[in-house]
Amino acid sequence: MKKWKNLLTIPLVLSLVLSSTMVFAQDNSEVESESVNTEEVADTSTALSPEEAFEFEDLTSQGSAAKGTTIADIDMMAEDWVDQAAAATEAVEGDTYVRLDSGLLTVNQLNAFLKANPFELTYADDNNQFLYYNYKLEAEDMLGSRRPDQAGNPLADVHPESALVNVSWVVNQLREGHTDHVRMAVPNSDPNKFVVHDYYGIYDDEGNYMGVNEVIWDIQPVIDFWMQQNNASYEVDATSGATEETGEENGDTTEETEEEISEEVDEETEAETTEDAAPILSPEEALEFEDVNAEGESAHGTTIADVDMAAEDWVDQAAKAVDAVEGDTYVKLDNGVLTVDQINEFLKAQPVELTYADDNNQFLFYNYKLEPEEMLGSRRLDQVGSALADVHPESALQNLSWVINQLREGHTDHVRMGVPNSDPEKFVVHDYYAIHDEDGNYMGINEVIWDIQPVVDFWLQQTGADLDIDETDVTSGATEDDSETVEEEETSETDESTEEAASVDFSNLEDGTYTGSAQGHNGAVEVEVIVEGGVITAVNVLEHSETAGISDPAISDVPAAIVENNSTEVEVTSGASLTSQAIMEAVNNALSQ
Repeated sequence: MKKWKNLLTIPLVLSLVLSSTMVFAQDNSEVESESVNTEEVADTSTALSPEEAFEFEDLTSQGSAAKGTTIADIDMMAEDWVDQAAAATEAVEGDTYVRLDSGLLTVNQLNAFLKANPFELTYADDNNQFLYYNYKLEAEDMLGSRRPDQAGNPLADVHPESALVNVSWVVNQLREGHTDHVRMAVPNSDPNKFVVHDYYGIYDDEGNYMGVNEVIWDIQPVIDFWMQQNNASYEVDATSGATEETGEENGDTTEETEEEISEEVDEETEAETTEDAAPILSPEEALEFEDVNAEGESAHGTTIADVDMAAEDWVDQAAKAVDAVEGDTYVKLDNGVLTVDQINEFLKAQPVELTYADDNNQFLFYNYKLEPEEMLGSRRLDQVGSALADVHPESALQNLSWVINQLREGHTDHVRMGVPNSDPEKFVVHDYYAIHDEDGNYMGINEVIWDIQPVVDFWLQQTGADLDIDETDVTSGATEDDSETVEEEETSETDESTEEAASVDFSNLEDGTYTGSAQGHNGAVEVEVIVEGGVITAVNVLEHSETAGISDPAISDVPAAIVENNSTEVEVTSGASLTSQAIMEAVNNALSQ
């Protein structure tokens, strides 16, 4: 057993413990502020004091953006600023194509893609003007309240005066390059949530500051997933800034929490589905349904004809074919107005790798600016435009098709899984979110790939939690090498799974039909074993309650391998190792009778 307490390993993060709620575009009445605690600074130059930063930053947006993108002669406080600004700049919208650095999307696709992210996102430019937010929820339902009429406002007008010194400090840190990321826990009244605000600097290709990307999200589901995957339990002995109502500094306990959460895991991670989800389809049904070769066309009419999907310069060819806008051209989004250049850098400033594949299963866009070999999920520009079948190994297509079908058919709007990674310091997660239009029609998938380990470390530091990990039973999906294979693994810890397998002499089997069972993930797996001529001639799985779509390959492949080898010492099926082991153990139990 390993025990960690107050673990803190947050690279490239200013781990600020700010009790003030610094929310871009939040109602002034809802925010209170205290001074900035700048004691914990990682990998940055010396931080400026709040006073120096405030003198530097003009939060009233009286100047102009360095890129010349500040739209003049329109009242920034106008409730219909987006409409006025879009008209003044002749901003494109709707079905007009936008040529992005790493892909090609219509404005409608961009809107839906941004809303399909698991975060609340805000863009404030280098003139400190609030230009855009992505969320489709009503203001009162958001973690950081925003309203459409606030788009276009100066930052000073969407924050209470008491918060301006802290807002100015954060902006200055990003503008001056003292750091490119500020993270803080923010008070929230819901004890089941742990709300975090991340501020990322937005920069152009030359490194010039273009503004702030504020990311607001509840990290508690990520923590719970990590705990489950690592067979970990924790006990919180200090309240965090996200659970206090009084806004005291981190470490000052105002309410002792005696909550002990224990989640057991082994190797397989179960897809998250809604409570009222329809029955999950098997991979075979999903594969028959999904055309991962993208031979059809999008239901939204966005598939670009007469351009070879496999062409290395597909983006250039397709952009020319549809007269896609780019560069300084303005784009009217649902909740803001941005140039194409701003959109490119905004997407690159996200803390995750994003991919858009449309409802025709064509790969249309990815956001990351890293080289393929440096990415968690390798992507190349020459792959954009290709069918999904052509950017995944054949071994992954069945599971990939299953994921797509779950999202397309509405069985869930989110599938999460841990994916193998060779770096033991990382815990890589792939999240698949359904993209829908305003009417709920399926438009494709937003694949989000990210390393959740820094988030877990931050949470541990903020809560002061005592963490126990049972290393004797952890084989996380984040420790293997084949990161291309989409594997969704389930987990369980049972008394049966710890028992030694029954001893069987396969050189001296007596003819007959035998039955046996062993514990799988969801319950007993019962098998029938037929022996003829002293060898195993058939293994049939009679009953099981394993998850359809995940366990099916093991139920098909493992019995066949046992027959072929006349032995239960066969390879487990990747992505369904618990089910595989249960089948082997059930056969041993049957033959040992």
